[in-house]
Amino acid sequence: MKKRIKRVAILGSGTMGSGIAAHLANAGIRSYLLDIVPTELTEADKSKGLTPESPEFRNQIAENNKQALLKARPAQLMNKEDIDLITAGNMEDNLAWLSECDWIVEVVPENLEVKKAVLKKIQPYIKPGTIVTTNTSGISVNRIAEEMPLEFRQYWLGTHFFNPVRYMKLLEIIPCRDTLPEVVRFMADFGEKVLGKGIVFCKDTPNFIANRLGVNSGCSIANKTVEFGLTVPEVDAIAGPAMGRPSTAFFGLIDLVGLDIAIASGDTVYNNVEDPAEKQLFVRPNFYYEMRNRGLLGNKTKAGFYKKEGKEKLAIDLNTFEYKPIKPVSFPSLETANKEKTLARKLEAFFEGDDVAAKFVWKHIRDTFVYAASKIPEIADNILDIDRAMRWGYNYAAGPFEMWTGMDLPKYVARMEAEGVVVPAWVKEMLAAGFNSFYKTEDGIEYYYSIPEKKYVPIQHKPEVIVLAELKAKNKVIKANEAGTIYDIGDGVICLQLHTRTGAINAGVIEIIKQAQEELAQNWEGLVITGSGRNFCVGADLNWVMEQITAKNWAEIDRGLKMTQDVYLANKYSDKPVVVAPFGMTLGGGCEMAMHSSAIQAAGETYFGLVEVGVGLIPAGGGLKEMTMRAMERIKGTSAFAIDFITPYFQNIMTAKVSTSGKEGVDLGYMRPTDRITLNNDFLIADAKKRVLELIDIGYTPLLSKPFPAVGQNGLGLIKSSTRQMMHAGYMSEYDWHIACKIVDVMAGGQITAGTMINEQYLLDLEREVFLSLCGEQKTQDRIVHMLTKGKPLRN
Repeated sequence: MKKRIKRVAILGSGTMGSGIAAHLANAGIRSYLLDIVPTELTEADKSKGLTPESPEFRNQIAENNKQALLKARPAQLMNKEDIDLITAGNMEDNLAWLSECDWIVEVVPENLEVKKAVLKKIQPYIKPGTIVTTNTSGISVNRIAEEMPLEFRQYWLGTHFFNPVRYMKLLEIIPCRDTLPEVVRFMADFGEKVLGKGIVFCKDTPNFIANRLGVNSGCSIANKTVEFGLTVPEVDAIAGPAMGRPSTAFFGLIDLVGLDIAIASGDTVYNNVEDPAEKQLFVRPNFYYEMRNRGLLGNKTKAGFYKKEGKEKLAIDLNTFEYKPIKPVSFPSLETANKEKTLARKLEAFFEGDDVAAKFVWKHIRDTFVYAASKIPEIADNILDIDRAMRWGYNYAAGPFEMWTGMDLPKYVARMEAEGVVVPAWVKEMLAAGFNSFYKTEDGIEYYYSIPEKKYVPIQHKPEVIVLAELKAKNKVIKANEAGTIYDIGDGVICLQLHTRTGAINAGVIEIIKQAQEELAQNWEGLVITGSGRNFCVGADLNWVMEQITAKNWAEIDRGLKMTQDVYLANKYSDKPVVVAPFGMTLGGGCEMAMHSSAIQAAGETYFGLVEVGVGLIPAGGGLKEMTMRAMERIKGTSAFAIDFITPYFQNIMTAKVSTSGKEGVDLGYMRPTDRITLNNDFLIADAKKRVLELIDIGYTPLLSKPFPAVGQNGLGLIKSSTRQMMHAGYMSEYDWHIACKIVDVMAGGQITAGTMINEQYLLDLEREVFLSLCGEQKTQDRIVHMLTKGKPLRN
C-alpha cells in the first residue's frame, strides 16, 4: 500500500486527543484538532465581545486544550514551536477539513453510541481511501463501525495509544472483521517507523490486551489491599520498583490517571465478559466507589489516594477516608527486595519471605500470571505480545511471562497447584516437555516459547533493525575491551557500542574510541558510536576524578583530559564520517562526544546537557570551546555583538540546563540544524548507519580547523557584572559566581585582546587549566563528594 500521511484530523481534544496531536507534531505531521462547540458564552467570553458565532468562541475547547500542551508536565511537545503544526477547530464548522486528511482518528468519550454518532456525522466529508481509526481503550472496534458501509470498514481499525502519548511506547492495533490487510500493515509500519511506537496486534476483545491485563492486575492489588489490611503507602512501597512496577506505584498511578477513569475501564471488561468467575476478578472494593462519591478522583480534583497540604503529602485512610501523614514503610522482604539488582532476585525475596508484604506479592503475582496464561489465545496468540503490551503500555520491568526468567519456574508452578490454583494446561505441558523458562537467549538470539508450535521460536525484528547481540553471535566483533565493543554492521560501516556502567567516560572508553578510529582509518568507510543501557552517557567517571584529587595527582587529571580532547577532535576532523547515536541522558563528556561528530542521529528522547557546574567544574572535553565556536559562527554576516550569541550558551552551561528532547538539543546549541532525530530507538543504529552512508554518497569532506577571532574580556564583561548582581541578590552562591567567571574567561579566550586570532587548541588548553584549578578547591571537592554520595548537586 503506497500512502503517505501528511495531515491528520483528531476528533476530540482532551488529554488523549491533544496528546496524539502533540506527538504527530513531534514527528513533523500537521493535524486538525477538533472538538464540540461550547454550549453557552461565559462572562469572560462576553467581556471579550464574543458571540455564539465567533470562531474564537466556537473553537474554544480545542484551542484551550492545544494551548495547554505548552504547559503540560511531562512535556508532550518535543519543541514548543511545533505547536504551530496543530490547527484547532470544531466539529460543526470545520468538518470540510476532513477531506484534506490522510488519517482521521476518533478520540471522543468512551461511549459506544457517541462514537457511532460521530462516525455517521463525518462520513460525508471523508474522501475514499482515508484511514479512520478509533482510540478507544476497550470498546469493540467492530461494534463502533457496525452500521457503517463496507467501503468505510475496509479502512477502519483501532489505534489505541497510551498516555502520555509521547513517552509510552505501546500502540495497540485492532483490525475489524473487514479491515484490509494492507491497511493494517501500513498503520503498523507508520506507527512503528514514523511515530516511534512498539506495535502489538490485538483481537477485538474487551479492553484488548494491555488494559485487560492491567485492569485485572489493578483489581487484584486493590482487593488484596483489603484482604491483607495494608495501607495506601504500604501498597505503593511494595507495588513499585521493588516489584518491577513504575515508581508511581499503584495508588499513585490511579491518582495520575483518575479514579473515575480506572472504574470506567474496569466496567468495560466487567460488563462484556460472560463467565461469572471471570467477572468476579473485575469487582472493585467498596472504597473505590466511596471515594468517587466524595469526589476524591486523584490529581485532577487535588485529592485522591494522596493529597498535599502545604508541602506535606498525606495519604487517605481507606477505613475512615481521612488524610493522615505518611509513615515509613518497613517489611523484611521489602527491604531485601530493594537491595537486589535484578527483578528475579527481587521477586524471589518476596516469594521466599513470610511477612505480609511477601504474602501479598506472591498471591498477586500468582493470580495475575495465571489469568494472563488463561487468556491465550482469547486475547493474544502468544506470550510475546502480552509481555510487550505490559512493558510498553504499563511500564512494567517485565511482562507476566518474562518476569520468570532467571527463576525456578517449575518450583513456583508446583507451589501454585499445591495451593489449589488451576494452572492452564499449556503451561504444565510446556514444563513437562522440559521447557523450564518462557524465554531463552542462545548465540545472541532471543527466543520465546511458542504455544502452538510447542518449542522456542526466535523473536523477529524488522530486517532493517540492527541487533548488536546477534552480530556478536555471528562473529562480527572486531575489537573489544571492558568499556566498549566494535562491530561490523555491514556496508563498510563499523559501530562502537560503549558499555561502561551508565556510560561513564573513563580511560577504557577513550582507549576503545582510539581503537575504533584506527580501524576506521585503515579498513572501513564510516563509524557509528552509540551506547547501551538506559542512557548514552552521564559524563565523566567522578569516582576516578575524586581519587586523583585525593592523591593530588594533577598531572594524571591533565593527561586524562588531554587524551579526551584529542580523541574528540580526531572524531570531528576524521577523514571519514563519524556519526554519534545518543539516547537518554547525554550529559557532560557524553554531550561533548556528540558535539564533536560529523553528524548526530539522536533518539527523540535524548537529554543533552553540559552539567559540570553541578559538581564545581567546567566542561573540559571541548564543550566550552565548541559552544564558543558555534556562537562565533552564528555571528558571521551579522552586525551583532558576540555577547548576544554567547550569553544563551553561557546560561545553559551555568544553569546546567538539559534539553527535554533531542529536538530541543538543537535550540540549546548541542545539536546542529542538520542533525537528525529517530523516534523509535529500535531503528537508531540503523538510521545512524544510513546517515554515514548518505554522507559518503554526497562526497564527505572532512572539516578543516581554522583560526577564529577571540571574543576578549571586554566582549563578555557584562556577563560577569550581571552574574555578580545575581549573586548579591541571592540567585547564585559566591562559588557559583566564581565558576561563572572561569567559564567567561575560557569563552573570552583568556586575557587577550578581542579580535586576536586563536585556534581550538588554545581554548582546549584554557579548559584544562581552569578544570585543574577548580579541582584544587575545597568547594568543588565537596560538590563532587555530594554528587557521588547523594546523587544530586550541592550548591555551596
